[in-house]
This record gives sequence, structure tokens and C-alpha cells, in this order.
Amino acid sequence: MIESLLGGPEGKTVEFKRNLSSPKPLLKTLVAFANTAGGRLVIGVGDRREIVGVEDPLAEEERLCNLIADSISPKLVPNVELTTVEGKTLLIVEVFLSGTRPHFLCAEGFESGVYVRLGSTNRQADREN
Repeated sequence: MIESLLGGPEGKTVEFKRNLSSPKPLLKTLVAFANTAGGRLVIGVGDRREIVGVEDPLAEEERLCNLIADSISPKLVPNVELTTVEGKTLLIVEVFLSGTRPHFLCAEGFESGVYVRLGSTNRQADREN
């Protein structure tokens, strides 16, 4: 499964991130996945699809879960897994289409913190979305 995920392009339900150094875009993606059609975020993959892995997988998993719990409302509970590819550990975050949407970023509030997925991009939702 991970091979087919890594072999395909980023799109409506797949996104790759190198690391957790900039959490806001990553959180926007998770909110957009939950509000649109679900999806998988793979952390530890570089811009040219090279496997870079995460440095301290258990600490990064804990940090990510805390970021999600503290930053997204209503509560989002994705499936977070660690997997090894080419000797490097990746974090895979699987978000399902949520029954409690719209989810939003707490820091931006309900009015401006709701995002949806359009192709491989995250867009701020307007009232019609």
C-alpha cells in the first residue's frame, strides 16, 4: 500500500511533507481532508519524492497528535501510523471524511479557519462550501 501511495502524485486525497517544522500547512491539510473526502498525509517525504524519514519517530508522532488535539475543532481523531521504507521511518496520517464537519483551525476561528481540498491544494472555505 505505501509503495502505491509514494508512487502516485499528490492530489485530492494524498499529500507529502518533509517534516513537522511548519505545522500550520500540515494542519490545514488535515482539516481540508476531514471536510472534503478524507485523505492521507505522509510525513518524511521530500519535495522530489525522496524518502527522508523522520528523526525521532515516537517523539514526532506524539508532537503531531498533540498539535492535532490542540489546534483543530471539533476534535479530529485521525489514524496515525509509523511505517518503514528504505530503512527510514515515515509517519502516515489517515483522515476520514468527518461526520462532525466543518472542522477548523482554532487559531483562525470558525469564520476563517475552515479549509476544503481542491485538487492538491487547500482552500479557505466560503459559506457555500
